[in-house]
Amino acid sequence: MQSDKDEKTADRAVRRVKALMMNWGFAEGCSAIYAVLITSREPLSAEEIGGKTDYAYSSTINYLNTLIRIGLVERVRSIKKNVYMANVNFVELIKAEREKVMAYLKQLDEVLEGEKDLEHLSEKVEHAIAYLRMVESAENEAREE
Repeated sequence: MQSDKDEKTADRAVRRVKALMMNWGFAEGCSAIYAVLITSREPLSAEEIGGKTDYAYSSTINYLNTLIRIGLVERVRSIKKNVYMANVNFVELIKAEREKVMAYLKQLDEVLEGEKDLEHLSEKVEHAIAYLRMVESAENEAREE
C-alpha cells in the first residue's frame, strides 16, 4: 500500500514539475522528460525515459539533447549505455527568469518614459522593477552573510 502512495506522490510531482517547466516556456516534451528525470532517484536510460513518458525513442533523444544543451540534463556513460540525470537547480532557473522579466520591464519603462497617457502603466512597471531590485538586493545580502 505504501508503494502505491509513493507512486501516486511521484506522479503528482511529475505533473507539477511539468506544469512549472511549461509555464517557463519549455515545450511539453522537454518538460515531461525533465519532470521524469528530476523525480527519479537514479539516472535513467533513454528507453526508460521513453517508457515513462510514452515518447518514441527518437523524440526522447531529441528532447534530451535539447535539455543537455541548455544545461538541465547531464548524460553519463554507464555499462555500455548512456544514462541521463537532471541538474536540479530551481534557483538558477528562477534567477534566469527574473533577469528576463527585468529586461522586459526596463524596455517597457523606456518606451513609457514621458508618455502622459500611459502614466498609470508606467507606475506599475516602476513598482515591478523596484520589487525585483528588492529581491535581488535581499539575495545579495543573504549571500554575503
